[in-house]
Amino acid sequence: MTSELRPPGEILVVSRSEVEALLTPAACLERVLETFRWVGSGEVEQVNPVNLYVHDRSGPEPEFGHGVVQAFPAMIRPLQRAAVKWLGSYRQNPRRGLPAISALDLVTDTETGMPLALVDGTSVTNMRTGGHAAVGALHLARPDSHSVAIVGCGNEGRTHLRLLNELFPITSVIAFDVSAAQLDDFERDVDTWFGLETTRAPSVEAAVADADIVCVVTTAPAPVLMEEWIHPGTHVCAATGFRDVDKACAKEFDKWVVGWYGRDLEWIEGPEVGKLGGLQPGDLTKADVHADIASELLSGARPGRESATERTIMTHMGMPALDAAVASLVYDMAVAEGAGTRITLF
Repeated sequence: MTSELRPPGEILVVSRSEVEALLTPAACLERVLETFRWVGSGEVEQVNPVNLYVHDRSGPEPEFGHGVVQAFPAMIRPLQRAAVKWLGSYRQNPRRGLPAISALDLVTDTETGMPLALVDGTSVTNMRTGGHAAVGALHLARPDSHSVAIVGCGNEGRTHLRLLNELFPITSVIAFDVSAAQLDDFERDVDTWFGLETTRAPSVEAAVADADIVCVVTTAPAPVLMEEWIHPGTHVCAATGFRDVDKACAKEFDKWVVGWYGRDLEWIEGPEVGKLGGLQPGDLTKADVHADIASELLSGARPGRESATERTIMTHMGMPALDAAVASLVYDMAVAEGAGTRITLF
């Protein structure tokens, strides 16, 4: 992929509102699928996130959450692009009027090594997270799934629903959130996007009772969804691993699938255990995982859903390749549409 001609040292800054206007669910889903295939075929170079833990996660949670600053670097050879996401996460930041997650994506041309763009990484993260949840559901949810429960109605709850809507005939949305104001906003958006009325559930258990697909997208530090509440035939999208979802789902469900072993084993049985993903040493191992998407499900080496009654769950902590590939797509879209602000750094 060639890049636009421009003076050296000039980069394009793409804001959050511009990313949200440019990046459609359909385009994001296509790029996420491509990225999983590229990872599975060895066309991506990536380093698992570099985690700078601000606080000791084995100790009591500070007032605004256990802070972490992370770097997500990846090179996507088919795109001739590299990028790094720089992310900060504080679970309770909204209590001081700040987002729980904030991120920037720096996109680079690998032909020249020149920086191309600085893209709002929070909006990219929101969309690609919904994207990899949808890819998991493509393989694990029943094809006729039409009812979706959203537990946690923030930005990623919205993107989960928008990306799933690209693949499934959604006619029913059930929502639960501890914030009534959050539910109000979510309900308005669902009506605007899909013309659907949202059913408000009084509890998480009630929300998931009749859902074909359950999305758990919360900032809760402990499980809010329990294994015994999930009925046969249901698929669960667990955005933060087993931090807010009962880890018994991994063993008791028919299939537990991860995004890519190279990333997800880090928080299952590697150095991130006890710090990210909600697991403690010895809770789960690779032997508990049915398959990963990148190297097994997409290649057909392992099956996805095999019966209408299976209970399935997909977890993926997010890999740098997804941020790099989607941010690169946003850059190309911005150039094509004349969006963004050009600044000269050197």
